[in-house]
Amino acid sequence: MLRLFIRLLSRALMLLLVLPLTNSARGLVAKWMGDDTADREGRITLNPLAHLDLLGSLAIMLCGFGWSKPMPISPTRMKNYKLGVIMISLTGPVTHFISAIICYAVCYSMICADNIANAWNEFSYYGIVSPVACLILLIQLLANINVCLGVINILPLPPMDGFNILHQFAGSKFNRWYYTNYRMINQVSLFILLGLFIIGDVTDGLIDPLGWLIGIVDSLLRLTVSWIPHVFG
Repeated sequence: MLRLFIRLLSRALMLLLVLPLTNSARGLVAKWMGDDTADREGRITLNPLAHLDLLGSLAIMLCGFGWSKPMPISPTRMKNYKLGVIMISLTGPVTHFISAIICYAVCYSMICADNIANAWNEFSYYGIVSPVACLILLIQLLANINVCLGVINILPLPPMDGFNILHQFAGSKFNRWYYTNYRMINQVSLFILLGLFIIGDVTDGLIDPLGWLIGIVDSLLRLTVSWIPHVFG
């Protein structure tokens, strides 16, 4: 029950803190590239009310994955259309990954203290609950959500950021095919995403490409701060 509460709290923090940060970063990059639409509409703000979407927020709270209000961005107003789309598309995943690294850095820094490390070990191995162990678990879950959202966003499937990046390098023939079959392609993409989400559970982890990718990225991000306990611990 405690773990469930902390998991829901981490998802709420994602909605209230991280998603506004990610969206604002997108808006700032768009403004830097020449499009101030988001700025003029007041969307470059850390106020979560400006970014929350009802259904997307419910999805995040229930499933750990959802969406916020689309950012009002007009690539045609940018000084360089292709570069602008690529930079904005990269901003979302990169912000999530940086947020995860910061969370892991905080956790590694905390366990450098012997009393905190002992409290975390007692919670991990024996289930002995303490406020500091709950705080570390909360931060770790927040990091996990950031990694998951970042990885999902870089998938080369519409409407994910990864597809938007690849789209800028595709030729005119692919672009004509994509826009001609836009609705069908997006429907197929939705089914593929759903399949990636459920195949791990259906096969009991035997086939779980999305889970494997998330695990690899998570390990790489942890490596960036794994030196902290060795230096300060």
